[in-house]
Amino acid sequence: MVDLASIPLNTEVTKGLVPAQVEYVKESVVEINEELSCVGQSLRAVAANLSDIKSNIKPGNWRAFLKSGAINCSERFAVDLVSAYTNWLSGSDIDDNLLASLTPRSLALMGGKGVTDKERQKVFEAVENGERMTEAAVRVLVKGRKKSASTSSGKSESEKVKYLKDKIETYKKVINNLQDENKKLSKLLSNRTKIDSLV
Repeated sequence: MVDLASIPLNTEVTKGLVPAQVEYVKESVVEINEELSCVGQSLRAVAANLSDIKSNIKPGNWRAFLKSGAINCSERFAVDLVSAYTNWLSGSDIDDNLLASLTPRSLALMGGKGVTDKERQKVFEAVENGERMTEAAVRVLVKGRKKSASTSSGKSESEKVKYLKDKIETYKKVINNLQDENKKLSKLLSNRTKIDSLV
């Protein structure tokens, strides 16, 4: 049994509430946290069962099983859970309540090629800190941000400036050529209009 006094509710939560209401909120917190642990535990169990099925039948049968509608989840959901379980979750002792905060796709990303326990830990620390963990956020934490082309090119600032100035000069020449061409076409059109008016 959880000691209700150990549940931290700050003054913003309890402001204006009578003691019975505060106790009710704390009791609800205990129940919610227990249910979230059950969700995480269930995800882990589903992943283990799906992984067992996959390893005990042929690949063609596995694909047919996923498409059969026999299980109450999408094919993608099942594939992601199996991937997560196979690549890291089966050997992990991470708390079940933390698993409940992540989608199967996020769990699969956390088992991607080259992802380390340290990178997975960053995700769980973010969850514990109350950050919203979307799949995109998980991807950034485990794979890092992609470098833009300009930063990965290795050019110095002066080289980049020179490159951009050269581009500007090229565009100025193109604009001048187009303006000259436009003048010639306008003149031809004007001459054509004069000829037509004489006819």
